[in-house]
Amino acid sequence: MKNIKDLFVLVSKQYNAKKPHAEDCLNLVCAALDKLSRESSYEYYGDFRGSPNVTYYSYSVEGSISRPVRPDLFIYDSSSFAEAYHELLNGYGKVPSEWSCSEKDSANKVIYTGVMSIACCYDLWQRGSRKTPGTFFEILMAAVLKELFSELYFSKHIPLTEFLEDVNLAEITGNDSDAGLADDAGAESEESASSLSTDLVINNVKTGKGLVIPLKITTRERIVQPFAHQRILDSAFGMGRFTSFVVCISETQQDAKNVKVNQVCVPGTVKLFQKYLAPIGGLYYCDIPQRYDANDMQRVIPIKSVGDLFVDAYHFFEL
Repeated sequence: MKNIKDLFVLVSKQYNAKKPHAEDCLNLVCAALDKLSRESSYEYYGDFRGSPNVTYYSYSVEGSISRPVRPDLFIYDSSSFAEAYHELLNGYGKVPSEWSCSEKDSANKVIYTGVMSIACCYDLWQRGSRKTPGTFFEILMAAVLKELFSELYFSKHIPLTEFLEDVNLAEITGNDSDAGLADDAGAESEESASSLSTDLVINNVKTGKGLVIPLKITTRERIVQPFAHQRILDSAFGMGRFTSFVVCISETQQDAKNVKVNQVCVPGTVKLFQKYLAPIGGLYYCDIPQRYDANDMQRVIPIKSVGDLFVDAYHFFEL
């Protein structure tokens, strides 16, 4: 794992220094894929028993097993991943609004593979570093989005000084540093009582519109956070100035006793927050939970693939 950990530190430093890091992300993912291929077994784990059933594989080594992986979304070969990754960075040679369904599917697979390859390596060989996969999710998405939307301004904070006095937003929203780079790469947290911190904020300085992108491997009990942040932004800046696109990998959970995969969802909670706390622009998943893809959910909140995120971001900024 030393090579992977060293590459992770390198890409984290590049990201914190606001330097281009897309190729560093590629090197890290390819190293992870190659290590998984050489040193572990990749085999059928079990199904999510839904309609239809969804098959999951996992990596294993010496009695340890990784989180479940969807083989139809996972590019297990590093050379194939590198090719798909560069095609995504190139925007498939066209603006996102012109991407085909297959190109959006490919983009979805690239993000899923990138994050899950790192997650599986840390599951098997560095289980104590729980937060590293989530941190890399942020770094990878920033790298890809900066390539596709290079004319926009990226940050992690929205100043609220003129609206709030002596208010600690971390206490209000439950936001802390456990998803930030400070935990894994020694970055200094910039969060204060006068700014709202999230994973990515993209601004169009010409129009003033901003897109807030919370990134979560899985939402679990922290689903309230993006809705609470959106409520603060709507109150401070008015409706429409900032919109949140919440981006996740999956909601899967291993059931080792029954050798199957569960999808842990809270549809009632999401509906409640969307209707009565603050409406967000959409939920995006690489592995969309079947319960969230149901008609009753889609009527309340758009739920799409991460491949669709890039297209929707393009339309949001009206580029």
